[in-house]
Amino acid sequence: MRASPDSSAPRTPASELRRGIARRVAEAHAALNDAALLALVSGSVVDGTADDRSDVDMSIVLSRLPDTDAPLVAACAAAGGSAWFWRAGSLEEGGLVVAFRVDGIEVQIGYSTHDRLARDMDELLLRHNPDTPLHKLAEGLLKAEALTGAPLLASLKVRLESFPPALGRAMVEHFVATPLPWRAIAQIVHRDSPLWCRDLQVDAVYQLLGVLAGLNGRYYSRFQVKRLHKLASGFTLAPPNLPQRVAAILDGPIVPGFDLLHALEGEVLELVSHKMPDVNLAGAPQRRAAWPGS
Repeated sequence: MRASPDSSAPRTPASELRRGIARRVAEAHAALNDAALLALVSGSVVDGTADDRSDVDMSIVLSRLPDTDAPLVAACAAAGGSAWFWRAGSLEEGGLVVAFRVDGIEVQIGYSTHDRLARDMDELLLRHNPDTPLHKLAEGLLKAEALTGAPLLASLKVRLESFPPALGRAMVEHFVATPLPWRAIAQIVHRDSPLWCRDLQVDAVYQLLGVLAGLNGRYYSRFQVKRLHKLASGFTLAPPNLPQRVAAILDGPIVPGFDLLHALEGEVLELVSHKMPDVNLAGAPQRRAAWPGS
């Protein structure tokens, strides 16, 4: 598994402005006096793709979380931050995500502990969970820039760069386990069911991208696919013109969209049969034959 973009990414004015805010926030958290403090920035800031709508995506990892919000609120305020206007999780649960603004720009911080982070990585690298938002965390860590605690982040990256083949296999098996119901699709496309049809198409595309991510040893989470072309560019094994074909499936009329989806699914399954011939695809030919265009 190769790390994602880093210092080679273009440093746009929007990215640099947000990188400076991230530094201020990280420096303010030094007041927590945690010798193992790890502060990092990720997302569009380090990709060099930030624009005027982009937020600052940060993580703060500590030896232990404080008993109350007060020290964290104070650190955010010391960086010029507003009051928190959004939060998820809790300190008691071992993880907290908050959002506030600095100079009018939204900053999101995920607070965690080193122990919690190690358990999260074990969920991927040892237990091979094929479908969890922790894949997004792994991608974020791989491309992150350390603001404090660079050696700690470097050790995490070394671990994450060794993508386990068993995780890739688990992803392929998971995402092919819910096959497209071509017989049912052949019936509903002729009824008043455009919403259902689009839902099937969108879900199928997510599933196929998950299969391809597993084949290519890439971390993948369907909950936040922001840049399809960038995702597809990381696939060595993939049908040609993948982003354009996905767009054609979802942007065009429903029935031709299913024709295109049927062809794309066939090519993805062919890749699976060559790369992982022992993955069970025995029912695929009969299932796919139910589509009239096949």
